[in-house]
Formats: sequence, structure tokens, C-alpha cells
Amino acid sequence: MRPRILIACALGIGLLLPLSGAAQASYSYYPPEPNGVTLRVARPVFSQQVQADQGTSITCTLQFLGQSVAMPYDAGLQACVYTWPEVLPAGSYQAEIDLTAPGFQPVAQTLQFSIAQGALQSLPPESLASLETMRIVNYIRSQEGLSAVAFDPALQAASQDHAQYFVQNSALYTASVSLHREPSQSAPGFTGTWPTDRDGAFGAIGGGGEVMSAYSITPAWSLVGLYDTTFHRFGLLDPTLADIGAGYAASDPTVQNPSQAYVSDLTTLFSGQQPLAVEFPWNGEAHVQVAFLGEDPNPLAGIAPASVTSAHPSPESGYPISVTFDPSKVTQVSVSSATLTGPGGAAVPSYLVDSQDYSDTNSVYSGETMGTSVALFPHDPLSYGTTYSADIQGTLTLASGGTQTFDQQWSFTTALAPTVSKVYQDGGYLFVTGQNLENAYVSNYAWLSGSASVGNTVYAGSHYLAYQASGSLRQVTVTDGATGEVLGTYNLTQAPFSDSGASSAFQYSTDGANAAGLVQGFLNGTFQPNASVTDAQAITMLYRALGSPALPPGTAMPAGVPAFALQAVAWAQQGGVVLPSDGFSSGASATRAQLATWMMRAYGIPAAKSQPNFTDAAQIPTAFSGYVAAAQQDGVVSGYPDGTFRPQAPVSRGAFAKWVLLLAQSLQAPQNLF
Repeated sequence: MRPRILIACALGIGLLLPLSGAAQASYSYYPPEPNGVTLRVARPVFSQQVQADQGTSITCTLQFLGQSVAMPYDAGLQACVYTWPEVLPAGSYQAEIDLTAPGFQPVAQTLQFSIAQGALQSLPPESLASLETMRIVNYIRSQEGLSAVAFDPALQAASQDHAQYFVQNSALYTASVSLHREPSQSAPGFTGTWPTDRDGAFGAIGGGGEVMSAYSITPAWSLVGLYDTTFHRFGLLDPTLADIGAGYAASDPTVQNPSQAYVSDLTTLFSGQQPLAVEFPWNGEAHVQVAFLGEDPNPLAGIAPASVTSAHPSPESGYPISVTFDPSKVTQVSVSSATLTGPGGAAVPSYLVDSQDYSDTNSVYSGETMGTSVALFPHDPLSYGTTYSADIQGTLTLASGGTQTFDQQWSFTTALAPTVSKVYQDGGYLFVTGQNLENAYVSNYAWLSGSASVGNTVYAGSHYLAYQASGSLRQVTVTDGATGEVLGTYNLTQAPFSDSGASSAFQYSTDGANAAGLVQGFLNGTFQPNASVTDAQAITMLYRALGSPALPPGTAMPAGVPAFALQAVAWAQQGGVVLPSDGFSSGASATRAQLATWMMRAYGIPAAKSQPNFTDAAQIPTAFSGYVAAAQQDGVVSGYPDGTFRPQAPVSRGAFAKWVLLLAQSLQAPQNLF
């Protein structure tokens, strides 16, 4: 099941009517919120969207629970907004919003809504999925010269809610049912049929859109997969994109048919000067994939031959090259020529897909269009490690009136070919390690004796693939899903650590962290997962997880630090990951409070303003408390069954490898993904 996209728009626009005499301005307004909705948060956010052709001299007043409250105007949101300060009990409510502007007739609008039983008292803080989404989306937007998007907690809550609904009820979804729609109100976790219903239930302001990826291992790779498609990338590259929230849910990977769902909720509002055209891949991008592995709705429907359906990725065409024009400035795009050339200027045969050529046969989205975007799909997968140039020309119809010609020229380079370095089995896991393995998969295997099997994918990334496995494997064949070519058949080698299974809870984590280049063992071939991790070892793992950043010339090396940790500790002390007051000592056993703090600082996650939710929170040193709370909120650390955190307790090497691997997979450096 491939990702889908749905963009929903606010309806019911009204105009303020002028009083007698000529008015100097005009105003349009949308229906106020919340109205006709069951809220899942017990502190309603009242909003009245208003757009003016000049000035913001408008007044909004809320009449609610016998009180009259002024609603401040937020110029960025183009709306009057007021969050009710008190938690309200479940039940039905009525409110009124009065809208006035000088020289215009006032408008009074009645709202009716209810608050659900068990509604949240407040929206949850930023999640790992939203943090990663913000990092990747804003990294891409910075490459394109676009403004950064902001985090919206209501959109996050709605996204997480729908992701969880999908995982709980994935059996309800078939190829003919949109992933955006919650198809059964009686199913557990139902909040609203469509994205706008769910957004409204959590207090999001105005209309918006949603992009969704199902069956992706991590939020990071889900988002990369959305950029690798067309309709889904357009929403993330929209110059008018303003706010974003994301949710991710996954079932146990050991079940027969595991489910994963990543949902990103978006709202758009034009603000400031943005580039007229957004190219993707961006000019100079150097790790572009070579193939298009499909999308639903299918942008090639009726244009290219139907793709081959397979249990594994199969290339439908070469990687899509696209240009998106700012929809606030452009109403129509007419292409006169579109070419893609390879080395020596050789033309690459491609399908042109724009609003004139696109013919959608999808039964759910019969009206999907390319809007103000254009895409080129090479007939065949591109070549690895090759530079290509795109040139798309034509005429734009401008929202301001008239037309304008355009000529977009840029170049990009594809990723290096995938390579396999070694394959090994350790207990119940099969690991394939190498480079650029994002789309590779195990296509065949042989066993030593009896029988063996390769089950569900546990992780798929650039550096390694991991699968559930049983029995004793002897040999596996690995295939490149982007081209369909067999990479080779490989005999299994010895696992990197002789004792990785000494603590079964951390077996996958230690092997996975080693495959990702985060941890190394000892000279005798052991990892010693049950030994306490030292301060120097922990900082070294974090340093590697962030790509071993280069140190500025002349950086002083710390004294009393073992050679393996010199660069890492110098980086941590210079970058503020480790502060003088933290009590760092190279050979000392790192405490739980120290490690949680160093992880959050290393990844740039600020300390939470709230206290950790542990029974012994008062025992956590003040300097570490906010970071422990942030690590708890993001699901990186958890307490013990008795509700304690035990801030001074040491952490085993295996447990910390699990912590770091979770962060490294969830918060990968964007430049290493694209």
C-alpha cells in the first residue's frame, strides 16, 4: 500500500458588508471554530479566521459561559484566537463570536460543540515523530530557499491519533479505501472520518492537508519515502506551508503482519516573500535515488505502462523530477518543453506529467490534479553515481493577472550504487550491512540444515537491513528494489560480538548499533552488554551517532581522556553537550540522569518546562531534571515498574546502545538521508 495525499480547503467564505458610505477596505471571513465537533481536548481553542486587503483593524469578542472575552488578532494566522484557560468537563456547549470592523456591519455567529469523555487536559508536547519531521522538512526547505515551518501541537495530536487508529484497525483498510479516511466509527480509537474532522477535534485552526505513509519502519524513512513520490512531496514543498505536526505508530514487528503508519498534518498560509518555483531534487543535490517505486494515487495512470505488482519494491519508472510553483501567485502552468539529459548531453526519455497530461483513474481520488506542479518521470531507472540536468520551460498564468514565461534549469547527482559488506545471523536476527541499502531486500536464502526462515523487516536504512530470522541460515541473496538487479549472493559471516546475546533484551540493539557504526566492542571480541557504560564510552557513542562532526582547527584536546574518546569528548565539551557542572569523569559509570541529559543536548532537544513524571523526580538534580522530562516525553527513557527513575543508577552498555540507536534511527541527520 503506497502513500496517499488529501488536501482539504476551508469552505463557506463570507464578506463583511459595508455600512452606508464607501468602505476603504474589504474583509472576508470563514466560519468560526469549534463548531459542530466533538473536541478531544478539554480546553477549547476559539478562532475566527479573517482576511483583509489592508490593515487588521478588526475586533473579535467571545461570549462563553456568561463571560465576554476579547480575542486577540494573530497576523501570522490571519485569525482571532483565544484558548480557554480552564479545563472543561465533558458535555455540550454553546458560544458566540462577534466580528466587527470599522465601516462594516458586525457579524454574530453561534458555535455549538461538545467535549468528549476522557478528553485531554492539554495537548501533548512535541513528539519524536514531529521533531524529526521538523528537522527534515526544514532542512529541505532551507535547501530550496523556503521559510521554515512551525510546530502545531493540535496537528501533532490529530496525526498521532490517526496513525494509532490505522495500526489498531489496519484490517479495515484495503486497496480501495483511502488511508486518510477512518472507515468505521465503531472501531477503537475513532475520532473523525476525514483529516479536517480530526484536526478540528484537537483544536487546529482552519483547513489543511495530510500526507500519510503506511508500512514504513521509522518516521525518518517514512518522510523520505514521501519526498520520493510526487503528490506527497508537493504538500511538503508548498511555499505557503506554515505549520506541521506528525504522528507515528507501529505494532510489534514480531507479529505476522506488522503495521506502521506515519501521518504528517499541514496547514498553509502565505506569509512573506517565497521563491516562485521550487525544484526537487534541489539544485546540486548529491544523493538522489534512481527509481520511482510507485504511489497511490498513481501519477502515471494512463500515461505509462502499468507497474508490476510485487511483494517487494519494483521500479515503475526513473526517479521523478519536479517543479512546484507557488499556488498563491500562480493559477495555471503551461509547459512548452521539458528535457532531462545525462552525461554528454544525452537525452533521457521521460514522461511529462502536468495538469494537462495527467489522467487519474484512481477510484478514490477521481479529481486529483497536479495543480501548479510539473513532473518528469524517466522511462527507466537512472544510473547510479551520475549527474543529470533538467530543463523545464513554459508559461505561467499569474493570480495577479497576465502571464509570465519560465525556464527552470538545474542539475543533481544520483546516489552511489548499493553495496553489501557482510551478512550475519545472531540469535533471532539477520543483519545485512553495507551502504545505500534503503531499497534493497533479501530475495532468497539457504539454510545449513533442517529449515530456516526470514521474517518481518525490523529496520531498513542506508547502512543496514535487519530481519526476524529463525533456524540456521547459510547464504542469502540480496536484490536492489530500485533497479530489480541482484546485488549478489553472500555466505553468512561471524557476528561482530561473541556475547551480544548475553543480555537478550539488548541483542538487536547492540548488533544494530554496531551495524550503524555507533558502537565498537573490545579487543577480545566481546561487547559486554551488561557492564556499566562509562562517561567516555557514552559520549563516544553519541558522537558517532551524529556523524562524528569535524572539530574546528586548533581545538584543545581534553586531559585525562582515553585515546578512543578524545575527539568525542572535545566535541561534547566545546558544543555544550557536557557542561563543567555535569560531573563528567572518563572512567566513571554514567548515571541515568547524566545520560538522558547528554542525549537531549546532543540532538538539540531543549529541556522540558514540566517536571518528569516519576515518583522520585525530586531526587533528579535540577540541572538534569528538564532534560530527563524531555527524554521521557519523547519515549527515549522510561522508569521502573515501581514508578521511579533512579537518576543516580548506572546504565548498562547494552541499554545505552538501545537508547542511542532509538535516537539515531528516529532523529537521523537529514543530510545523511538525502
